[in-house]
Amino acid sequence: MSVTPPSRRSLRGPAALAVLVAAASLTGVPAHASAKVPMHQCWVNDVPAPPGNQVNGTSGDDHIFCDSDLDGVTVSGGAGNDMIEVRGLVIDSAILGGEGDDVIRAKHLVPQDTFSMVRGNRGDDIIKVATVHGEGAEHGAVVHGDDGDDTITTGSVFGAPGRFNRGGGIVTGNDGKDTIRTGVIDFSGRVLGGSENDKIEALGLGPESGGMIQAGPGDDTIQGHDGAVLVVGEHWGTVDAGVGNDTCTVKSVSTRTSISSCEILPKGAVTQKPAGRPQNPAAPATAAKPGQPQQTTKPAQPAAEPAQPAGKPVEPAGQAEPVRSVATPGE
Repeated sequence: MSVTPPSRRSLRGPAALAVLVAAASLTGVPAHASAKVPMHQCWVNDVPAPPGNQVNGTSGDDHIFCDSDLDGVTVSGGAGNDMIEVRGLVIDSAILGGEGDDVIRAKHLVPQDTFSMVRGNRGDDIIKVATVHGEGAEHGAVVHGDDGDDTITTGSVFGAPGRFNRGGGIVTGNDGKDTIRTGVIDFSGRVLGGSENDKIEALGLGPESGGMIQAGPGDDTIQGHDGAVLVVGEHWGTVDAGVGNDTCTVKSVSTRTSISSCEILPKGAVTQKPAGRPQNPAAPATAAKPGQPQQTTKPAQPAAEPAQPAGKPVEPAGQAEPVRSVATPGE
């Protein structure tokens, strides 16, 4: 009876797996060949930052400058009043101001496999981000002001959140008296003021799909840029001023919008949703149409016409006199 030597037997099960792993290690093939290699070209106080997935400031006032995309990188200013500038895309990366009154300037947040994030952390921070576009809980584009009286300026805010209302495209002031100014909020993008007295200005809300502004506690102001009327719609949109004595300069142009908790409504602000009919429902039913004789609604009128003095022209239909005869009930 012949016995096949062990070296010539066909390997199966765990033994075969062990051989494959060993062969991969000998050929230099990484276990996770698709893993991203962190990419950056950054300087900290004019000194090139070492390669890797971390770019860290010092305990003092730093200037961190990145002249490339951030891909899988975390930039942290640490303590001190830092300035952080990122000229490229923020791809699956985070920019953290740290303690102090920081200035953060970044281009587009581009979440691909995970979050892209900008956080001011504690302090009165100034944050500027080109666009905030996220989608779903695992692909969020998020800007946080965190503690302090922050000033946040962004372009458009887009992207629906995932489960438990997490992720998506979101800008939030968090604690402090924040000023938030954004572009169009749409496709389920959200802007949250947080606590204290916040000012939120947006270029538009829900023109294509939908968006939300929630001011939170405090005496908040919600309006368009530079105090203009903020148009909510034409698709759905939500404005919730929250608890406090809030001022809303907003105008709904859709029956699907929701505007609530606005105590102060400046002149020109309209918060009620259109009801699908004219604001003066009685007028179209009784006012004379151009070219239609007024006597069609008043049969007795022709008998009085011959009494008019000769040479005085008959007033055309649609002029001031017929319109004054129509009064809206309650006026």
